[in-house]
Amino acid sequence: MFQPKMRPHLNQSTPEPGQPTPEQRRHAAGQSLIELALILPILLIMVLGLVEVAAFVGSYLDGLDLVREAARFASLRDPFYDGPTDMNCRTEPFDYYYDTVCIFSPPAGSPQCSGPSDPFCNGINSATQLDMTTDDVVISAYTVVDNRVSASYPPPAGYYAYSDHDSDTDHNSNWQYDCDGNIERLTPFWNEVRMNNYLSSVAPPKRGFVVVEYYYCYHQWLNAPLISQFLPNPVRIHVYTVISLPAAIPTSTPYQTPTPGS
Repeated sequence: MFQPKMRPHLNQSTPEPGQPTPEQRRHAAGQSLIELALILPILLIMVLGLVEVAAFVGSYLDGLDLVREAARFASLRDPFYDGPTDMNCRTEPFDYYYDTVCIFSPPAGSPQCSGPSDPFCNGINSATQLDMTTDDVVISAYTVVDNRVSASYPPPAGYYAYSDHDSDTDHNSNWQYDCDGNIERLTPFWNEVRMNNYLSSVAPPKRGFVVVEYYYCYHQWLNAPLISQFLPNPVRIHVYTVISLPAAIPTSTPYQTPTPGS
């Protein structure tokens, strides 16, 4: 009678053929822990770096939105008008440059506003807060004739820097310095030379422009020591917008016939 061949009995200490032994399994587990211990700090640095870069990009985009809104505000108004106004930042007279900077102020009712009497309030800046020991907003307007800058405003410097007009008299011309207080430039990024290089020779010969620049020191959100070794903290963010300004376009003064006896 045929009897099937029986497999030999294997006790618990004898692995199946091709299977790792308990000692091999313990060795593999220990090797995995060592690999995890080696790779985990690198993964942690990468995650922290991604979070920090995302926060930096977010601040950059917030600043870009602010200069765009401020430039739109300025492009619809007259820099030479100083009459009554119903602006939220200042009652009257209208101050073209100050009221444009006020776009960078915190919204009404936010903790950064000191109260109803705070003139620097009612803006749209809910993401960042101006630090007037380091930050700055620079506004310049240009009249262009025959594709060359014929005049820049406000005189005499040809630009308006908010740090020169705020209550902090110890920190002026913040746009000149980096976040560590080192002189970085002697003229604003946008000036007559740069504007002349920016102009197109095929555009209309008479034009007007306003430029809004934002100089902002970004402080790392996480401030992780490992990240600070590779990235400066704080780091300067500089954004700007150039937009047409119809009020700065030169117009011909109509000839008026002298009245008798004049």
